[in-house]
Parts: sequence; C-alpha cells; structure tokens
Amino acid sequence: MSEKNLCTDITCDDTIKELYQCHCCLQLVCLTHLIQHVEIAKQNRQQFNYLRNELNTVINKLNLIVEEKLLTIKHEQNLIEQAKQFLNTPNSTIEELQNSFEQINQAIISNRSEEIILKVEHLSANMEECSYIREHDMENTNLNDHESSTNVIPNLMDTILFNISVRQALIAEQNIFYL
Repeated sequence: MSEKNLCTDITCDDTIKELYQCHCCLQLVCLTHLIQHVEIAKQNRQQFNYLRNELNTVINKLNLIVEEKLLTIKHEQNLIEQAKQFLNTPNSTIEELQNSFEQINQAIISNRSEEIILKVEHLSANMEECSYIREHDMENTNLNDHESSTNVIPNLMDTILFNISVRQALIAEQNIFYL
C-alpha cells in the first residue's frame, strides 16, 4: 500500500510523492529511495555472507595450525620424558643419551628457526608497505635518488640472512661444545 507525502530520506527533494514502507528501516520513502534501500540491504547481506565464509575459512586454517602445533608439542613433551627416563636410569647407554640429546637439540633449533622465519616474514611485509610509500614519494624526485633508495631493501635482506646464518652457526657451535 502506498500513500502520498514527503519522502523521509534526507537526500530526497521536497516534493510530494507516493511513499512505500521500506522493509529494512520501516520508513516511508519514495520508489527511488526504496530501490536504493533494497540494493543497500542486498549488498549488506552479500558482504555479511562473504565475511562469514571468509571467517569460517580462517577459523579452519587456524584450527589446522593449532592442531599441528599441539602434535609438535606432544612429540616434544615425549622427547623430554624420554630424556628424563634416560637420566634417571643408571644403565642408560651413551648412544641413548646422545640420541636423546640430538633430538632435543634438533627440536630447539627447529623452534628457533620458526621464530626467525616469522620475524623475517613480518619484516618483509613492512618493507612492501615502505616500498609503496617510497614509490609514491619518488614521483617528485629524480631518477638518481630512486636508484639509490631501491638498493636499501636487498642490503637489508642480506643483513637479515647473514644474521640468521650467524645464529645457526652459534647454535651449532654450542651443540658441539656440549658433546
């Protein structure tokens, strides 16, 4: 059912028109604004459904990551328990102790390398943002300035990779020292 009056949408002109009740906001609006309201509601539903699907996807991904980490933690706890048993057993062999030691050190190295990888990934994400800003800012500078600024990223990555290599070498030296 329709009635004639002023449209309640603030963007509408001040002419009397046939009005219809919007099912979204329950206001009386002209046909033009009713169509706009319906389209906005449709877009909102689509966005809502899209976000629900995306949220479900990332929940599933995170759930898999957590399950994988829990399995790793369980394995590492077993390594610890096994090593404690070897320590508490007076007739443990050198091979058993050495094997347990190597497995635990490998788990430690693996955990540290995961931390380093995460730090490098985070840093590289920031560098992409910086390169965008740099490219945007370079529009007002000359070519020579641009060439010198682009050399910063490879040098930074070389430094990071060098630091990772040094850390791994230090860890390896510590392992040899304990043997």
